[in-house]
Amino acid sequence: MKEKVIRIAKKLAVLSIISIVILGFVTLIINSEYEKMQYLEELDYDVVAYENGDIKVTETWDIRVKNTNTLFKTFKLSPSKYSDITDVEVKEITKNGTKEFEKIDEEMYHVTKDCYYGLETSRREFEIAWGIGMDTKSGRRKYQISYVVKDALTDYYDCQELYWQFLEEGENNISAKKVIGTITFPKDVQDMDNLKIWGHGQLNGEIKKLNAHQVQFRLDNLRAGARLEIRTVTQEKMFNITNSNKIRNYNGMPSIVRDETKWANEADAESKVLQNIKIVLLVIYVIIMLIYAIKIFRIRGYLNKEKYKVKRIKYFRDIPREKIVTPAEAAYLYRFNKTRLNTGAVQQDAVSATILDLCLKRKITLRTDEKSNVYIKIIAGDEDLSQDEKQIYKLLKSVGGGEEFEVKELNTYAHNRYSTYSARINNLVNSARESLYKQKLIDKSEERKYRKYDYAKTKFGSLINIYIVSILIQIYAYIPIFKRAIDIMFGIFTVSTITKFLFILLPFVCELLYYYRIQDIVRNKIAVLTKEGAEEKAEWKGLVNYMTDFSNFEEKVVPDLILWEKYLVYATALGIANEVIEQMKAFYPEVFVKEYWEDENNEKANLYPILNFSANPIYVKSYVSTPINRIGSGVDNAYHTSVVEISRHSSSSRWRRRSVASQVEAEAGGGRTAGMGGR
Repeated sequence: MKEKVIRIAKKLAVLSIISIVILGFVTLIINSEYEKMQYLEELDYDVVAYENGDIKVTETWDIRVKNTNTLFKTFKLSPSKYSDITDVEVKEITKNGTKEFEKIDEEMYHVTKDCYYGLETSRREFEIAWGIGMDTKSGRRKYQISYVVKDALTDYYDCQELYWQFLEEGENNISAKKVIGTITFPKDVQDMDNLKIWGHGQLNGEIKKLNAHQVQFRLDNLRAGARLEIRTVTQEKMFNITNSNKIRNYNGMPSIVRDETKWANEADAESKVLQNIKIVLLVIYVIIMLIYAIKIFRIRGYLNKEKYKVKRIKYFRDIPREKIVTPAEAAYLYRFNKTRLNTGAVQQDAVSATILDLCLKRKITLRTDEKSNVYIKIIAGDEDLSQDEKQIYKLLKSVGGGEEFEVKELNTYAHNRYSTYSARINNLVNSARESLYKQKLIDKSEERKYRKYDYAKTKFGSLINIYIVSILIQIYAYIPIFKRAIDIMFGIFTVSTITKFLFILLPFVCELLYYYRIQDIVRNKIAVLTKEGAEEKAEWKGLVNYMTDFSNFEEKVVPDLILWEKYLVYATALGIANEVIEQMKAFYPEVFVKEYWEDENNEKANLYPILNFSANPIYVKSYVSTPINRIGSGVDNAYHTSVVEISRHSSSSRWRRRSVASQVEAEAGGGRTAGMGGR
């Protein structure tokens, strides 16, 4: 128990380090790539309406800035909404009090530190901008800007309206954690029902009447680019409006109510759509959980499934399915456990043994010359050959063109015609596999199921690690330096949103982890080999033991040369050809003497073509090889050459595509954003 706790503690420590590294990396990227970063901790509006129809707006910006020289706010010129903006003032609020900024009358992109201006710019906007001098600094600052908007109210026969746009949609590039505001009228309304209020913008805002002469609005997590408008209408005349542009000689209340009803309905519809989306997502979530619950219920049925038992065979003398088995099938089944073998795992032994088998069946001849080079020649057609044997027969015929050729020419062929060579070898292995399926030695459906569950343990570990790291990242993301970077990069409510998301996903993650755990248990119970296939595999293992341990038997009947020749074909397929040759030397030493095969009629050579070919050792520098080894090395070299050539040509094609994509990306450009923000 103590060791388990220590192991869990170590794992949590490692995951904690990973999460901190990820957060640190994100923070580093943000700090290096985002030169100007700012967001508002709080934005406070204090609006006072005067009896003459003007309003005084005081904005308090509690802002975090980095590498920013100038902050600004812009207004679009609109005589129908207001006539002028005057009395602009900018201050910085510090712990020690208030610092007044110096007013200038010159438009500047980078305003001099502790200076400000409020004027109509060359872009036909009214802009308030002030220099904060934090080009190479970062920190939290509080600024207060105030200005008077002349003739901001509109007079109708039946009401008076203050409709002010604090933030225009798409124009402000600063997000804010909290926005609050208060609008104060010059006197109380006699009847609270005569005061109408509406707010436009994000759907999570709220607006209310504080008392008979004050309205308050609030909005959390303001997105950059979001709109913020407040509309107040009083049916009691409390303003003395004289500007003719702001006097409407008709009743305004019906159209105002009509517009607000329409916009409210649109907002309700949008809210309903969002609500419906949430419901649909919830239904999908429940359905997915039900699907996995059904999968768990079904897969649990395998837990009680009885597994057949196969008796271990220590020694087996006969060749399993001797009349129909092929060397490739033997090579595949002997090495097979539960996972489908790839071509590279069996190709050398399977191809080499098939070449020997073709020689045994008198389809080809094999010989060595004085320099110990191995030669192959086609001497008969491919009649009566299995599908896997035909693949090698056709390959040999293509290489030699009907003439005798040296084994090393396989490598040249694989280099020049790599796709064809690879296809033939793949077809050999695939044909052997399909034959084992048809003979019901391997259960294809169980093999597919095993492959499906093969990575269950990895999935279990990966999912739990990812989820734990995600939780740890969320926890560490509340550390100020990390949180600030994430707020700026992804939004100020990202951390809390992801926390909710992780909490919502928790039931499904637990279900998925249980499912993967059950998969891993079931995976170990799946028998991909049928009972017949498992029994034959045991026979092949017994035959390997028999062929390699034969000299150790106290009482034995020595197999004749015909059987040893067959043994040698399948020994090559099973990767023990050299050991079998050594066993043969103990009982037939004369076979491995060159003179044994040099009779007048050469009858022995024709009767035992494999033994004749294999009998002469090849001396290469410091070791002794065999002709069978020469075939194996030639086959293996050719296969790897084909793989290298395929990879080389494929990689070259992908590189060209990536180069074109990179060029397109390099030619892309960027633009400049404008509005409320910093520069």
